[in-house]
Amino acid sequence: MGQREMKTALLLNAVNPRIGGVLIMGEKGTAKSTAVRALAELLPEIDAVDGCPFSCDPHDPASMCDDCSRRSKDEDLSWTRGRTRVVDLPIGATEDRVVGTLDIEQALTSGRKRFQPGVLARANRGILYVDEINLLEDHLVDLLLDAAAMGVNIVEREGISLAHPSRFVLVGTMNPEEGELRPQLLDRFGLCVQVGGSLDTEERMEIVRRHAEWETDPEGFRREWAEAENELSKSVESARGRVDAVAVEEAVLRSVASVCAEMGVQGHRSDITMIQSSRTLAALEGREAVCMRDLDRVLPLCLAHRMRRTPFEEEPLDRERLSRLLNSQPTPVASAVVIGGERPPAGRSQSGDRREKQAGPSAGDCEHAGEEVCVVGRRMEGARLEAVPALVEQGGNGKRQRSRTPADRGRYVGSRVPRGRPRDPAIDATLRAAAARSTEDGSPIRVAVEDVRDKIRVRKAGATIVFCVDASGSMRAKESMEAAKAAVVGLLEDAYKRRDRVGMVSFRGKRADVLLSPTSSVEQAHSRLKELPTGGTTPLAHGLATSLNILSRSTKRYSGSVPWLVLVTDGNANVPIGSGLPEQEARSMAACFRQRKINALVIDTGRMLRSETLAKEIAEAAGAQYLRLEEIGAGGLVEAVRERVGQSPPTLH
Repeated sequence: MGQREMKTALLLNAVNPRIGGVLIMGEKGTAKSTAVRALAELLPEIDAVDGCPFSCDPHDPASMCDDCSRRSKDEDLSWTRGRTRVVDLPIGATEDRVVGTLDIEQALTSGRKRFQPGVLARANRGILYVDEINLLEDHLVDLLLDAAAMGVNIVEREGISLAHPSRFVLVGTMNPEEGELRPQLLDRFGLCVQVGGSLDTEERMEIVRRHAEWETDPEGFRREWAEAENELSKSVESARGRVDAVAVEEAVLRSVASVCAEMGVQGHRSDITMIQSSRTLAALEGREAVCMRDLDRVLPLCLAHRMRRTPFEEEPLDRERLSRLLNSQPTPVASAVVIGGERPPAGRSQSGDRREKQAGPSAGDCEHAGEEVCVVGRRMEGARLEAVPALVEQGGNGKRQRSRTPADRGRYVGSRVPRGRPRDPAIDATLRAAAARSTEDGSPIRVAVEDVRDKIRVRKAGATIVFCVDASGSMRAKESMEAAKAAVVGLLEDAYKRRDRVGMVSFRGKRADVLLSPTSSVEQAHSRLKELPTGGTTPLAHGLATSLNILSRSTKRYSGSVPWLVLVTDGNANVPIGSGLPEQEARSMAACFRQRKINALVIDTGRMLRSETLAKEIAEAAGAQYLRLEEIGAGGLVEAVRERVGQSPPTLH
């Protein structure tokens, strides 16, 4: 029901996986997972070689794995027909599970090296679905996109060296409020769709009705929609067979190149994806040539995620400008076919001799094309700000660095003798240690307890930074609030690279308000920090208590995250939490940050020149570093935080 752009993007990839997958961005509860699983029902059944872990096509030797290809030369391979699979990739998956690894059982029982297939093997010729892909480790996203682009998974690990087919439709979903993907990864998704809940009353009512019908009588619901589903499935199968024959005229190709150049799109993936998508749409709708209406429908899907030069541009995809650019293209006439269809004879000028007959409608005609377009969420414009580089290991000096972790997350970089019970066994290192003790008589390797090794993993230590800002009337409130907002945005600009989260608490009157829960989304920061009210009394202890609670919860939720408090105040507390003195309560709350080993930085906004101020006392109680806003300037807050937190070297994933 609804979500036309999402369904279109999924169908295009079902017909033509070369498009490069779909990234679905939006809030929860908008049928993203339901749509992906429904897509599998539409795909035609596939023939797969019996016993092949890669589900090789028995009728296509060129796409087979090495084993099936070798066997097919000597025998007729037996095969079974079955439905296309949807393979889920859990967020907590390790690299071993994704790409495959050494079969430890075979290694221990026979001493032979044998490959144990991973998720990329099971996904071959199917759909690979990754929910909350923005929370997946970056290097795993890289692996998925590499395999999706090449159609091959290359394994070089633990003594295993092989390549196997891995052609699949990659579908990722994410909620931008929970963190962004790096632009380099965004660009590698073929299409991107923004989804949201329907705001139409009748449509929402129909959604509820259909859900109730499904729960009451699932089989009856299936029968009701079976005919429409079968028709769509036949359309997908038919389109697969003719997509490569769909013609693209020179006028269409010129329009694509012109629009991408005018919109300032970096690289050429967008151009290639637009042509692939428009040809696929034409094939799906039974036409033999691409028309301008096809471009109008696929351009938003191809450009929505490629216009994000900075994470907080207000409107990365200017729909009005895009429409003007398309309409400003010269009125297409019958022009030479440059892709697909019938090509002009060699040596003939494509701009001179025009074909009199076209394989289908001309680029200007599109009798059956629809008019749905994708509306992309707006982003706030802003100048690029310096961002805090990647932060720290808790309990250290507060500087960001690569941290070693015994958990099964992060990149495997080495091995060691376990301290107590093994937590993350390193199979290759264990076997090597056992082999070093074994005899040379060819007997199977016997692993003893002393041979077991644990993996050493390296991963990036992200930071959770909470700005606690005095919004009372006792300070230069407006200036300081704007400085804090700019700092939050500046820190978040590169948060998608470093897994940082930034939040903001303000205190005024008789309470503290959480303006922004820790997030790595610049979009969320802009939407929550549009209005920053100021004035009233100064409940400093309330602000510190609220910030402490947020950082304590964040530390528990995000293991390894380094907590940071940035307190912006003049220190003139005058509202207590209980019945005590406001200034004494503020100092007591500040001491809790030292006790819990939470890094802190106090920015004094007062104009007083005396050496002893309450803000300085708060800093001493918290074990925090102390700076005066007058000395660094409102515009220097980001740089000040950066210098105190520390610059990290580049970290490989």
